[in-house]
Amino acid sequence: MSFDDSAFNYKISTDHKTGTELEILNRLFENKKFAKTLDVATAAGHCARIFNAKQYVVSDLSFNMLKEALSDWPSPSAVQNCAEKLPFKTQTFDLVSCRIALHHFREAESFFKESSRVLKNKGFLVLIDSLVDIEDAYLNTIEFVRDPSHFRSYTFKEIVNMTSDYFRIEFLQLLYKKHNFDEWAKRLNPSRKRLEKISQSFLALPENIKQELSLEVAGENILSYTDKKAVIILRKL
Repeated sequence: MSFDDSAFNYKISTDHKTGTELEILNRLFENKKFAKTLDVATAAGHCARIFNAKQYVVSDLSFNMLKEALSDWPSPSAVQNCAEKLPFKTQTFDLVSCRIALHHFREAESFFKESSRVLKNKGFLVLIDSLVDIEDAYLNTIEFVRDPSHFRSYTFKEIVNMTSDYFRIEFLQLLYKKHNFDEWAKRLNPSRKRLEKISQSFLALPENIKQELSLEVAGENILSYTDKKAVIILRKL
């Protein structure tokens, strides 16, 4: 159960290849052109393609994810690295993006600091990830049950605190994203035992948290749940 083993699942994932958040980025950046962009934790590269750049760089800790990103889009340069230590010179990129990955980073503030370093003056950081509040402890626990590489989905206040020394927020939109439970739970090719544990973790939630997550259940089968995603556009100070 690893990203290398399930890379193709992320390429075809409906949560990743489509989404309102990608439509928002397309609308916000359709008239902007960049010399060089970097997509961090690119997975299959869905976010990187949104931007109009002369030169694309995609990075990921998973070698097979990078292979999937390049399989039908040979334009980018690909670099295998962790997000908290970006192997690029200072002031290299006009834009850095990171979609649905921040919750995996063990040192999220280091990622923000590194993003600021590699960005040119007034460069953009485009961040999309889950946002939590009252369901914080519950959803983070379930995410870890599903995927041990999950570290933490953050509150908006935490994101502001981590970024305020390096960036100002220029755009924020909150989205509610509905997930097909079967596809979401099986994306990392879990064992039957782990899959049952994921289901039971949802079914055991307090009623107010089930309502917060718009949990849809038929009998003992979970059909879907809905979480919050934030689209945040930051500008380097």
